Amino acid sequence: MPNKLYIVILACLYCFCIACSKDKSVTPGKMPPAGTDPKIALYGDSVFYIQSADLLVKPVVTKAGTYSSLPEGLKIDEVTGEIDVNKSETGLKYQVTFTPADASGSQVNYVVISGINYEDKIYNLSAGDSVATPIYNANARLTMPDAGLDNVFDESGGCKNAGIAVDPKNARINLAQTVRNQAIDTGATQEVKLAYRINDKSEKALNGLNVKIYFYRNASEIPQYLIDLINERKTTILYSGAIIRSFALNTSGLKVNVKKPARPRPPCIIVVGN
Repeated sequence: MPNKLYIVILACLYCFCIACSKDKSVTPGKMPPAGTDPKIALYGDSVFYIQSADLLVKPVVTKAGTYSSLPEGLKIDEVTGEIDVNKSETGLKYQVTFTPADASGSQVNYVVISGINYEDKIYNLSAGDSVATPIYNANARLTMPDAGLDNVFDESGGCKNAGIAVDPKNARINLAQTVRNQAIDTGATQEVKLAYRINDKSEKALNGLNVKIYFYRNASEIPQYLIDLINERKTTILYSGAIIRSFALNTSGLKVNVKKPARPRPPCIIVVGN
């Protein structure tokens, strides 16, 4: 008799667990409960690719409320949450927050608009830090699809014409060569469009990133606004995976003023001689 009672109790516990599990599942057409995967809660995917035709991405459910995002650059309708992928800044990861009108609790989703970006940092040529490597899909650990094969970078030659040395196969910027091309000892290149096509789910649709390179003989020459900009970007640009930091550079004597979040583009690429 005790054995039968024990079996009955176990069966009841099993049924109770199954029922609880079902209660936490996402019912089609309804918002999922707090704590569920934010990807399911808002868009059902996390990476979107520009296309040759317009691409609009809508939330998986419709509910009254407001949408907001950071950093700046995501083209999103604040009321409907619809994202215009082709009109958004590419190569960036965004945090999207939905605040429902019924005050039932905000939901957060992270989305990436596919493309490349460069880390905002100070490169030290005297320490051998002379190449700016592109970051694909806001993830430093990702390898770019078909790198060196079907991808095309600086398609229109805008960077080359401005003296910015971009490898057409992998988008790496040779900063030492760029400085030599500019024949300047302090200053900046003009801001130009780096036009490119990547053989990924974008199907080689034309993409682009504005690029500008700053060069100074040493860190003490870097203007305060650029120091502030880099420090602002450290708190507003989102990445997945590790970011390889530049060689040690003494900027301890420079004051840091961090104010409101800055625009994420163009990337702040600063080169110093020593």
